[in-house]
Amino acid sequence: MTPTDPEGGPPTAAGSEQLYDALVDAGIDLLVGLPGTQTLPLDRTVDRRDDIRYVMARHETAIPHVAWGHYEAGGDVAATLTVPGPGDTNAMHGLKNALDDRVPLIHIAADADPADRGKGPIHEIEPDTFDNVVKENYAIERPTEFHRAVRSGIETALAPPSGPVRLGVPKPLLDAEFRSPPVTIDPPTSRFDGDAEYETARRLLADAERPIVYLGVGARRTGDPESIRTLVETLDAAVVASYKGKGVFPEDDPRWLGVTSSHLPAGAIRALEAADVVLALGARFDGVVTADWSLPMGETLVHVTLDSSRIDVAYESDVAIVDDVGGAVDRLRDGLGSRERPDGAWDGAAVGRRVRAEYDDRLEDRGLLEDDAPIATAGALRTLREALPRETVVTTDIGGFRLWAKQTFATNEPETYVTSGSWAGMGVGIPAAIGAKLARPERPVVALTGDGGAMMCLQELHTAAAYDLDVLTILFNNEDYGIISKSPAIDQYAEGHRFEWSSPDFAAIAEGFGCRGQTVRTLSGLEDAVDAALARADGPELIDVRVDPDEPTAAAFADYDSELEF
Repeated sequence: MTPTDPEGGPPTAAGSEQLYDALVDAGIDLLVGLPGTQTLPLDRTVDRRDDIRYVMARHETAIPHVAWGHYEAGGDVAATLTVPGPGDTNAMHGLKNALDDRVPLIHIAADADPADRGKGPIHEIEPDTFDNVVKENYAIERPTEFHRAVRSGIETALAPPSGPVRLGVPKPLLDAEFRSPPVTIDPPTSRFDGDAEYETARRLLADAERPIVYLGVGARRTGDPESIRTLVETLDAAVVASYKGKGVFPEDDPRWLGVTSSHLPAGAIRALEAADVVLALGARFDGVVTADWSLPMGETLVHVTLDSSRIDVAYESDVAIVDDVGGAVDRLRDGLGSRERPDGAWDGAAVGRRVRAEYDDRLEDRGLLEDDAPIATAGALRTLREALPRETVVTTDIGGFRLWAKQTFATNEPETYVTSGSWAGMGVGIPAAIGAKLARPERPVVALTGDGGAMMCLQELHTAAAYDLDVLTILFNNEDYGIISKSPAIDQYAEGHRFEWSSPDFAAIAEGFGCRGQTVRTLSGLEDAVDAALARADGPELIDVRVDPDEPTAAAFADYDSELEF
């Protein structure tokens, strides 16, 4: 620790020590990074002290993905550290993903020396390059700016709606000894008014005959799952969720309809068309989860969001409430009391059962659950769900398998399904699982990835092996860049061309990284392999699952004429 100044003023300490103390005061106990010349002062401090755990990734792109997965699985906020220039720009993908997903991160970049700017020092890049991928970007140049910028930056990241903040701290400032007041972190809190809007919303919900609750990212960030479920029961509503809302509401509840997007079951779309009130909790209504804004949102829309910039952008709301979901749910539920169902109101559980039964019957009829080689992704996901304990934390990469997982891999507990939202950048699955395991060492952690996404982050298997993390990777391998080759636009641009793609021997590569690896081609083989991996639980493993390259996409499968009427 730093000595106290004999004259009673702030102590003199290196910038790296002061920054470390600020992170500790903010409750941060994990730093994910990759050492470089500019980061060494802070690397040395983290190595010498023991309040913060340091995890070294194998590529800068993975660094924010590990921190993101850590937070999404129920861990605390993590910090990330890269060199400037190449390191910082490699991390931009994960920072933008965290920004869209409202995940707070403290990203520290060891910026170039301000005195050398414009002269071409190594890794030089203009600090404002990162303005659009973080919630706030602070370029600290002098000791006099240090206290204000570090405190403001960390508090900004933690304040709702939360997000990543970049602290650009030059190496000379990390090395320098200077006096600065100790940084204490106290994120601001807000009280939200809007009594008239709440009163209108309660009246609409009390009179609703066919209500649907739509769960977005805000429901994940500030909502209490039990309170949300109680509100759903009070309304006797059916439930849909965005990509980020998946996991807030248990999918073994009969009121569950599905995840909104182009692959939402056709019966759930019928239900949305029939709804007289849709209560959207923390929804962003981005293009991915609304099938480019084509999904219906009922006759009347009540939109609750902390982000006022999202109101009336994609869907016109009848009532807009600017509030966090946790507070809004409590106020709405208390105002409804023991609501009496209006005459003619639907049975939310019956609606959900009919929608899911129609979808499941279609899976059976199309043979997508059969134990034949090559197997279908939907069948593999159903097999995984049955084999994995309920409390398993699952992270997903990006690809065609992920779209199937939205509808066929049920999530029944909060913080057990980690997936990115509309940013949808590939390469997140394995690093996120590493972060999730660091956050939840007592739980099984499984990464779902495809052969395309895996090739963008496969090196992080070596990170999992280095830290002896029991992470199981399930790799859906169709030996194709299927999300592109099966795109409806492919005929327009490439006349059905399937891009040349041959998958490597993933099992052998996993072995080379110090993990177990094996290949399976049947559902029974997958079940046996997962059971054995869970029983061992003694290091990272990869199971290469060979799936049918000619299976339909999740969106094509969901494009059927539903026979349901509501």
